[in-house]
Amino acid sequence: MTIGLIRLAIFAAMLAVLALLEHCFPHRAWRTRQRERWASHAGLGLLSAAVPAALVRITPALAGAGAAAWAASHGFGLLNIVPLPGVWAIAAAILLLDLAIYGQHRAMHRWPVLWRLHAVHHHDHDLDVTTALRFHPAEILVSTLYKAAAAALIGAPVIAVIIHETLLSSMALFNHANIALPPRIERWVQPMLVTPTMHVRHHATVRAQHDSNYGNMLSIWDRLLGSYYPEPSVPKPFAIGLADTQRQRVTGMGWLLALPFHKPE
Repeated sequence: MTIGLIRLAIFAAMLAVLALLEHCFPHRAWRTRQRERWASHAGLGLLSAAVPAALVRITPALAGAGAAAWAASHGFGLLNIVPLPGVWAIAAAILLLDLAIYGQHRAMHRWPVLWRLHAVHHHDHDLDVTTALRFHPAEILVSTLYKAAAAALIGAPVIAVIIHETLLSSMALFNHANIALPPRIERWVQPMLVTPTMHVRHHATVRAQHDSNYGNMLSIWDRLLGSYYPEPSVPKPFAIGLADTQRQRVTGMGWLLALPFHKPE
């Protein structure tokens, strides 16, 4: 079995398990029909999956693992200039790649041209495991090129890029799932890892909340870099999505693909 098939199998297994958990133990009631949302999100997911696959066929160095292999062969990047012992190099690269993803996510919210792409993800009125697929293909193109550049600049070992990409997709599914950890486990886990309870605040309609909690895997970046929004001691229900489309249908494939190029009504 190739690495690509292994990663796909892990992704599919995570998707199935989390979808089952949120069906049996949903943390929030859904506002829109799941079937409609899932069809649109699956369509976006398939289109987005084609982007890195096409880039790898054009030039392998345009995607993460290919860029890491190029950097290694040319002695390029931090960890190729200042080498560490094998396992330490892998660990350092995963940490730095996760920090790079945090930076990318923060930039998506800060720069208007990038926000127009990323807003496709945020207009969802609900949050469940399929929201992890709800990204515009143009954002995936930007993200793929950015991650390739990050992998090269870091000088990440190829295996570190593969591990990080697998963790990145798995944690995206977990963070968006409509579930909540038991409070005691949440208190132990959240200081280190991003949980669904932490990430759902990032999808609130209130800007101060959706411009926070940018982390995907490690929660320490938000805590260290001043973008952490703590859960209130007595949390109250809050709306998910963006304020300007709360009364609008936000699930059609055509609408989702056109959204970055037209202002919402």
